[in-house]
Amino acid sequence: MHPFPRPAPPNGPGHCPRCGSEVIWCVTVNQKAQMVDRPRNQDGNQAVRCDRTGRWLVRQLSSERPTPEADERLHMPHIATCTVPPPRQPRPSAPRNRGIRPVRWQR
Repeated sequence: MHPFPRPAPPNGPGHCPRCGSEVIWCVTVNQKAQMVDRPRNQDGNQAVRCDRTGRWLVRQLSSERPTPEADERLHMPHIATCTVPPPRQPRPSAPRNRGIRPVRWQR
């Protein structure tokens, strides 16, 4: 018996699950899902395009490729503009020495 296949990540126009604003779900170079704001933004640093199969792809502008190419458009990453940011994760505390039994004078 094989496990059920993993559902495909969201791709294309949609809404942010936290704040509800309109976003575009894109796929990064590392095959991860990333949200970008739907309106184009000339100050954005994400180059977004839609390929022939209908997938929305995104790449970060870099020093090697600093401008949008061909049919790419600039958008702002949604994590930078979301009004409901993700909750902060607590910092891990310092590790405690476990398994060392104190001697009589340390009790």
